[in-house]
Amino acid sequence: MRRAFGLILLALGVFAVAGAVLLPTYVYPKLAKVPLDQDSTSVLEGTASKVLAVTDKGAGPVTEIRENAKLTATGRVQANFARPEMHQDTDYAVWLLAVQVKDDADGTVLSASKRQVCFDRHTSEGYDPRGDADPKCTRESSYVTKLKDKADQDGQKPPEENDYKAQPGLNFKFPFGTEQKDYQVYDDNTGKAVTARFTGTETVNGIETYKFVQNIPDTKIDTKSVPGSLVGAAGASVDAELFYRGVNTMWVEPVTGVEVKQQQQQHQELRTGTGAPTVVFDGTLAYNGKTIAQMVDQVDANKGKLEFLSSTGPLWLGIGGGVLILVAVYLLVRRRPAAPPPPPRRRREPVGAGR
Repeated sequence: MRRAFGLILLALGVFAVAGAVLLPTYVYPKLAKVPLDQDSTSVLEGTASKVLAVTDKGAGPVTEIRENAKLTATGRVQANFARPEMHQDTDYAVWLLAVQVKDDADGTVLSASKRQVCFDRHTSEGYDPRGDADPKCTRESSYVTKLKDKADQDGQKPPEENDYKAQPGLNFKFPFGTEQKDYQVYDDNTGKAVTARFTGTETVNGIETYKFVQNIPDTKIDTKSVPGSLVGAAGASVDAELFYRGVNTMWVEPVTGVEVKQQQQQHQELRTGTGAPTVVFDGTLAYNGKTIAQMVDQVDANKGKLEFLSSTGPLWLGIGGGVLILVAVYLLVRRRPAAPPPPPRRRREPVGAGR
């Protein structure tokens, strides 16, 4: 009976130790990936000391520089299930991001853009299909559409006008198990991956986060035809170069890779080569309280599961399995105690002896 019990404990111990090995090495990599289905909205609010607005009150478009404007930027992320890459068990997802910035005072749309990204569900890295002999995503899944004029406020353009380009670096979130190191994060304004440097830890709404700061240097991002009056030049229309620089700060929960909080400081100005630059945007926007609370809810819903698969589960399975194996070995190798010797038989004397 003891031997049978020992064998059962040994089998359970081996099973637990195997689970401790498989959870972080096999199960976790399979399950730690963003869901295909996505439909979420985030809101950033802030103030711009200067911002360019284009309005049309019936007499044609009018450009003006507004000062100390309160702004709201709304970003919506949706999964695009029309793409062939979006199928069960795929390691890649195709999401659409639409962003619109409005002046709170009168609801004027100051800018709008839309881009579609194919990215790795495990690492959050944008995928570049060019030059890949076995493409994971088709060419059409990595285009960027940008608003060129006020007539395209929703960011939509005919397919032939889609401005395709790669979107390298992290998109939408940081990887699962974010480390205290620098990462390359995609910047939509420059169309490049820019280093986000780890600067320390900080608590946001009770959650410990890693803080990353991305400094985008002064970069020419476009050439625009603008009214001469806007840049202090003669002529109804002149060509001006649009330059951009900024600082993006991200507070990331490391287990899930969710950006719990985000802040964007941006500066844009038009340069003609003569005269002083014309600032067309200078302001700071950050997640509002509701958006931060939504991100915290995401963390609370997923962090425990991921920690169980990657750390706490393997730890307890390993400890429990080791204890079971030790007990089983003890029961199997321990010898049974020797049976006590039988009591000596009393010698019977012959009848009549000693008489």
